[in-house]
Amino acid sequence: MKTRVIPIDQFSNMVIPLILLGLIITLFALTPKISKGTDRTFDHKWVSVAAGKSHSLGIQSDGTLWAWGGNGVGQLGDGTAVERHTPVQISTEKWVLVVARFAHTLAIKSDGTLWSWGGNGHGQLGDGKTKTNLSPAQISGEHWASIALGRFFSVGLKSDGTLWAWGGNGSGQLGDGTTAVRHSPVQAGTDKWTSVAAGGLHTVGVKSDGTLWTWGNNESGQLGDGTTTKKILPVLISNDKWVSVAAGRSHSLAIKSDGTLWAWGGNEVGQLGDGTNIERHLPVQIGKDNKWSSISAGYFHTIALKSDRTLWAWGGNEVGQLGDGSLTKKYSPVQTGIENNWSKAVAGYFHTIALKSDGTLWAWGLNEYGQLGDGSTEERHSPVQIRQ
Repeated sequence: MKTRVIPIDQFSNMVIPLILLGLIITLFALTPKISKGTDRTFDHKWVSVAAGKSHSLGIQSDGTLWAWGGNGVGQLGDGTAVERHTPVQISTEKWVLVVARFAHTLAIKSDGTLWSWGGNGHGQLGDGKTKTNLSPAQISGEHWASIALGRFFSVGLKSDGTLWAWGGNGSGQLGDGTTAVRHSPVQAGTDKWTSVAAGGLHTVGVKSDGTLWTWGNNESGQLGDGTTTKKILPVLISNDKWVSVAAGRSHSLAIKSDGTLWAWGGNEVGQLGDGTNIERHLPVQIGKDNKWSSISAGYFHTIALKSDRTLWAWGGNEVGQLGDGSLTKKYSPVQTGIENNWSKAVAGYFHTIALKSDGTLWAWGLNEYGQLGDGSTEERHSPVQIRQ
């Protein structure tokens, strides 16, 4: 048999294209695959976050809405009941605010309309029904400005300062003078409000004159009126000037206009931050600092920011929800890390979600449903960045 000799120029013409083709295939194989609907996470910063019992949500700088974590009753709003361990996009429309509690979610679009989804057994979605919603459904009315969610109820403020509430009301937490369940928003009085927070079964609010008011369940003194008797109408707690409020399962907190922080209610694991585990039926000042700027209360823990953008936490810490690297409860505020570039922090039931001033997203605490969004179900005891 004769051996065929290939001329060198012909050999080069054959081999070089094959080498180039091989390089192209290799490069393509090594290029990271970015799935449809998630690539925008790398292009936009986060501007708002929310945390429920086992789910979390966020809004990016382009107004798109994202969600992750537990989803058994559709609280993520992606049209399924499948839990997600990394952020998934829910809507490309423009959103300005999202809030979560237990297993329901509400959000406001840039046009002032209000939308809700998730669990609805007590009418907490406000759509006139008690059926679970797997996707956002609009609630009647316009000009919504802010929302706060309790365990099975919701309260909201419109741009004119009027207060509205709906959902479970067995403890008078809607503030309408009854204990009747409401499946659609009902106006609570005619006064004007600037801030409102919803806890387990109680509500805290600040009126336009800066006075502090509370109503609902009071078995741990979370109303701060010196009693443990529930109130079905707002009761005045203080005539001082207050600017913001927060409410956990059975504890409440508020910041005065002078930057001082005050707390009251249940305190079994130090969630008030006064250095004790003693229940308080009247507001007590937390430390002597006057640089507090925002607060958020979880089930048994509290997260707060100071005006210097440092992050502080106290209370229950059995799954690392304080973010200090330990599992030890704290009876007084302890700083989370040493950074001074935090812009927002929210406390879920047993996890925490926070934003830095550069728009990056961080999370820590319980993660059994993927509510931290880091792609795992491993609890984190220190902040981890959520990159998707």
